[in-house]
Amino acid sequence: MSNTSFQPILVAGAGSALAQTLQTALESKGLPFCGACSSQEGLAACQARGWPAIPLGDIETLPERAEALVGAPIEALVDFLHSPMECLLPQAGPADIDQWAIRDIAQRARLLRACSRAMLARRRGRCLFVSSSAALRPGKGQGFYAAAKLAGESLYRSIGLELASRGVTACSLRLSWIDAGRGAAFLAGRRQKAEGLMPAGRLVTARQATDALLFLLQEGSAAFNAVALDLDGGFSAVKPVC
Repeated sequence: MSNTSFQPILVAGAGSALAQTLQTALESKGLPFCGACSSQEGLAACQARGWPAIPLGDIETLPERAEALVGAPIEALVDFLHSPMECLLPQAGPADIDQWAIRDIAQRARLLRACSRAMLARRRGRCLFVSSSAALRPGKGQGFYAAAKLAGESLYRSIGLELASRGVTACSLRLSWIDAGRGAAFLAGRRQKAEGLMPAGRLVTARQATDALLFLLQEGSAAFNAVALDLDGGFSAVKPVC
């Protein structure tokens, strides 16, 4: 299996804690990357660490703007984008639902369209979507979050089906509870109970998630195509205990 990575790498949602863990690993390996941030806070966090980063901005021009910054065409996309919308479905306002659909579904479709078209022009590319075990096992209040993750998985699967014969592959990585970012906030006061539900008695770490993404960015991993892979420590296989 070849360990040559697709590069440079565009990291969408680069301001998130997990995305920053990935970028730290990319930097340590000397792999070129560019972050794309949907908020000024995320952009400032990347720039403060000396990482190349640009606003998400006009998605249609994102691949060209990233190429101009890193000096080479983008060969890989790692998509961490998600909005914080979590609430019971009947509680959501109509305007909030419309904005959620734009941010978490339409925006992702446009991002994937723009990046895959740029890759297709060179017949070389890799697209990775960071999904969640909530896509299949949502908790109460995660209806919108789960729907967005399922929609994202479907879009990435379609890219893998449609473009693999022309050099562009895609897959999704479903993560369970990780003690980073919004996961850390959720686990505050729940960590011991959460670990008790994991077969190994411990959570998946941000480093393990990053290592999996680095593996999937290798050329030899391109056969993982049009699929969603579970990285949850066996959590999805556990029968709930009453």
